[in-house]
Amino acid sequence: MRLTNTLGTALLLLSLAMAAACGYRAGLSPALPDGRTAASIGIEIFGNESLLPNIERPLHQATSESARRFLDLELRSPGRADLVLRGSIKDFQRREGARTTDNLFVETRDVLLIQATLVDRARGVELGTTTVETIVGSAIDVPGREPAQRERALKVAADQIVLALIADLQYRDSAPPQD
Repeated sequence: MRLTNTLGTALLLLSLAMAAACGYRAGLSPALPDGRTAASIGIEIFGNESLLPNIERPLHQATSESARRFLDLELRSPGRADLVLRGSIKDFQRREGARTTDNLFVETRDVLLIQATLVDRARGVELGTTTVETIVGSAIDVPGREPAQRERALKVAADQIVLALIADLQYRDSAPPQD
């Protein structure tokens, strides 16, 4: 039994070493258009043009968590990072959702509109812009669900922003040249 366990561990380590030798990475880490490699990203606290106060901090936290989860870039302060993510919360609305056949509301929806830009800090050049509209619904049968619903909407929006901007940059880096 001990030999099998040791052999399994050795095979696992060998496969990890082979994956590392092949250049396998767990996250997105695109090269910049001028050929430099981005090693870090900074996320500014987004502006808030919506009528919902104090939503910027939870969005910043959700975007930072999304960057940690999806990117192979070090998270730094925006003033020291290679890439900077900045933007603005354009709108937040609470809408009525689904209705029953008796025309009673059974769901509310949070609609969040966010515009974000990825910037090469060293050159001051915009690398991409995206606008994300996230709609998250929740049944109204349980009081106090609004904070959890809003948190879920912010996480979804943050994931969409990070993936849209970094994946687009990675795609442009790896796409064959156009004639």
